[in-house]
Amino acid sequence: MSSKQQQGLSSHRIRDSSELSVDHLNCSICQKLLWKPVACQSCETPFCSACIYQWLINNPKKCPNCDENYIERECPPFVTKLLAQLQIACFYESNGCKQIIPYERLDKHETECGFQYQQCPGCQSQILKKDFDNHTSSCASIELTCQDCKLIYKRGEAAKKHTEKICVKEQLRQLRDECKENKREVHELTLQLDEIRILKPSITTIRITFNDLPKSVDQLKNIPKKYSGLRWSRIAYMHKSYAMLKYPKSAYATSFIPDGSSYIAYFQDNASISAENSNEQFTLFSVTACAASNDDQQLTIIGYRNNEEINTHTTTLLFGKLQFILLHWKDIDNIIFNSFGGTAHPDCSASPGCQVVLTQLTISQID
Repeated sequence: MSSKQQQGLSSHRIRDSSELSVDHLNCSICQKLLWKPVACQSCETPFCSACIYQWLINNPKKCPNCDENYIERECPPFVTKLLAQLQIACFYESNGCKQIIPYERLDKHETECGFQYQQCPGCQSQILKKDFDNHTSSCASIELTCQDCKLIYKRGEAAKKHTEKICVKEQLRQLRDECKENKREVHELTLQLDEIRILKPSITTIRITFNDLPKSVDQLKNIPKKYSGLRWSRIAYMHKSYAMLKYPKSAYATSFIPDGSSYIAYFQDNASISAENSNEQFTLFSVTACAASNDDQQLTIIGYRNNEEINTHTTTLLFGKLQFILLHWKDIDNIIFNSFGGTAHPDCSASPGCQVVLTQLTISQID
């Protein structure tokens, strides 16, 4: 056995030991040459450390030699000195290693020996450690990542999958995507500035961030039907710690605003928010939302007054990217949310479906 396998060594690997008898240096459990030995305190019988630890799993606290309570001690010095005199052939001799190593240096040598096999991550071939770097530097199956365009391709396929033209094209595509994202962020900032201009000091507004909901650190709860002077239907909420624990790769966990509320609201498919009394009305200024588990999910928001549709707005929600939606719908008494479409985000850990995360709403004080 190699030293890395932590078991007794075969006596066939011993070299130049004609003047030394090794029969009394065998482990009484595996019957091979002791390796990293320890001993029983009662009878001083030495064992390979791996052998005695395995024995004790099935025979707790019992010495296999004397049947007494096993208490470990260091191997007797005379045994250690005899072992130190041995010269051992490398475990990887059959692979070409010709080294004969002193017993005490065997572990270090076999850990570093260049004649042990390693698996190439590209072609999966078994390569000698001493040849490994040369092999992987030219193996056609090794995956490479371009530092400029970030494409991943196999070295042998570079002529087809990573030409200069492809690299430049991919960089341009990434730049376009970055520009789109920057434009989206600028557009949302502009909308938020517009909201600030609209919200005159004379108008009392309510910015609902859900932070004042009843504590719900370890479970999901429905928003109370009478919350912030409104009637809520089919909308629930969760705490940040719960989202991080249960849905670490979903938008539930990633949509919390830094230094913002510890809660988010969410719904699936459809939900509504309405005035508590039929004669009350309010103005819906804005909604901030994102898709919880889908890419390119559609959200339609409809505003009603006296059961009559007054306003409608449809937008595409992105997975985990909060979107500020400026509406400024005046004198309405009911809001209907309908969510549909999109495709499941590949890395999302939440259940697939048309879930929507709401982080805040801004409305006027109900009249």
